[in-house]
Amino acid sequence: MTDAPRGTIRQAFERARGLVQQGQRTLAVQQLEAILEAEPNEVNALLLLGSLRSVEGRLKDAEALVRKASDLAPDFHDASLELARIQRLSKNTSDAINTLRKLIDRAPSNNRAWQLLGDSLYENGQTREGRDAFRQAAQVDPHRNQIRGAIEALKDGRNHEAEQSLRAVLTAEPNHVHALVGLASLAIEAGATEDAEHLLEHARRISPYSDIVWRNVARLHSERANNGAAVEAARRAVELDPDAADAWSMLGNVQAWGLKPEEAEASFTRSLELRNEQPRVWMSLGHVRKTLGNRQGSEAAYKEAISQQPDLGEAFWSLADLKTYVFSDADLQSMLSMLQTPGVGDTDLAGFHFALGKAFEDRKDFGPSFEHYAAGNAIKARLDPFDADGFSDTINAVEQVFDTAFMGTPPLPAPPDEIVPVFIVGLPRSGSTLVEQILASHSRVEGTMELPHILNYVRSMKSGGGYPQSVADMPPEELRALGERYIAETEAYRTGQDFFIDKMPNNFLHVGLIAKMLPQAVFIDARRDPRDCCLSAFKQNFARGQTFSYGLDILGQYYRDYLRVMRHWDHVLPGRVHRVQYESMVSDTEREIRNLLAHCGLDFEPACLAFHETRRAVRTASAEQVRQPIYARGVGHWKNFEPWLGELFTALGDAIPSDTPNASGTSDNNI
Repeated sequence: MTDAPRGTIRQAFERARGLVQQGQRTLAVQQLEAILEAEPNEVNALLLLGSLRSVEGRLKDAEALVRKASDLAPDFHDASLELARIQRLSKNTSDAINTLRKLIDRAPSNNRAWQLLGDSLYENGQTREGRDAFRQAAQVDPHRNQIRGAIEALKDGRNHEAEQSLRAVLTAEPNHVHALVGLASLAIEAGATEDAEHLLEHARRISPYSDIVWRNVARLHSERANNGAAVEAARRAVELDPDAADAWSMLGNVQAWGLKPEEAEASFTRSLELRNEQPRVWMSLGHVRKTLGNRQGSEAAYKEAISQQPDLGEAFWSLADLKTYVFSDADLQSMLSMLQTPGVGDTDLAGFHFALGKAFEDRKDFGPSFEHYAAGNAIKARLDPFDADGFSDTINAVEQVFDTAFMGTPPLPAPPDEIVPVFIVGLPRSGSTLVEQILASHSRVEGTMELPHILNYVRSMKSGGGYPQSVADMPPEELRALGERYIAETEAYRTGQDFFIDKMPNNFLHVGLIAKMLPQAVFIDARRDPRDCCLSAFKQNFARGQTFSYGLDILGQYYRDYLRVMRHWDHVLPGRVHRVQYESMVSDTEREIRNLLAHCGLDFEPACLAFHETRRAVRTASAEQVRQPIYARGVGHWKNFEPWLGELFTALGDAIPSDTPNASGTSDNNI
């Protein structure tokens, strides 16, 4: 190739690059060496060969090749960037900083140079200068507006639009840290945690000292219910940039999810000290104050969020979700006007409708109230539809796998001193928080939260196409190991009691799996009149995960499917599931509490009767209600909305009770 024309060399280089993309590095190296024999100063070949030598670990050779390319073409910025990267790999961080400063002198708007300089400065112990470099990288980023638009689309629930914008950025700049993090955020939201992990690993390789990367690593661990790792990652983000309000708010989020509301309150407060104008952080502060039972402080935080962002419908809903807050006439008019305001996102519009439903309901104006609840649900259903027929098919499969023969095979026994998890299952708004509060008032029982671990295990099995059949194929040792994993992974939410509560209602579908994993597990089915239960779910603006609640017809079908699978568990696991009927708990509280404790193997304690006096963090919509003595006003509440519930009644069919519910602990297919 010594006398080859320039066009031939260009073609040869493209072949070499293609070989790299195909993973044939040895052939690519041979091609590049041939090019450089013919044209020793071919800068593209020098750069690519240098990069390949760095992959091989031949860093001195790599640096010499890339330095030559950079010297030959000072305006070839990719060569200077690669030279700095190789110098960092060689632990010559000071040289890398000098290379990058020279590049920035020539090209002050090169955001990649600023980003790499930030990491290099951090590595060199110059943390403040590193933070300044990261900020400058964001300032000069040519994709800044696209990234900002994608973030706004994410906040408004326009995920497809956000993804398109982020992928366009990555097409132009494959190593764009903020775009990688944005896609990871979308993947986390979609439950594709493995995809998110790959994206964040890539981002972390590019910029290991970027607090935004570590914030999202924390979010990923939180999604996987690995709270210890989530807190560690969030603290790392705070260490990297203690002046970053977003880092403190992420730390607050993972602390809140880890049932550390006092610590979360302190982190959110610090974030707001650094940057007061953060309406969503004010909203998060309101949430943890609600968890702590500080109703006035919670209201104040939500109102501050509204004052900063009047179109934040989620904050209005948060006030409504206190259940004790009564909207003023001025509040009502403000919310109604926001429905006519252009530019309000769907998520906030839904929030306004749900809050207005509550406002009109408090005024006993049930017609407009129902209209707003229905409008809010219609928006949510459009954003996140539920496959009711697919859910019924899943129950069919579960019943086939977890049959009498399979469930009759005894699991490996639990050690005698094993921790006992108490699973409270059922539908949301069925009285499960009341049952949890009663049990958590016992000296041997610890309340936690709606733990996502079982659902995560099932999701992981489904991704392999195996659930529920894969459970039947698992040897007893593997099932027992999964139970031990659950006990270990939930330790971060516990403080040492021998009983703890997992209140994830959706676990009702997986009682069979749990019984095989955890032979010591206790099951409580919290049940309520289906008309009250379904209506209450319809009125609740769930943050996530309860997409079946967005339509009355689907709610009715879902409730019937729930009854069906619970009858199945009664058949294949006789006596394992204790039924607590909310109406019975209200009418004969002490008897029901004694029966409940006896099923759990616990002695009666008077504190369980005085459950409303128990001071603990409660992270559900019923947080304020369970801090009051038991009351009957929730019984028969559906009658206020009876004229508009025909669709629900039709879907429920014979699931509607025809007489007074049976006592707790008995099976009644009509309840």
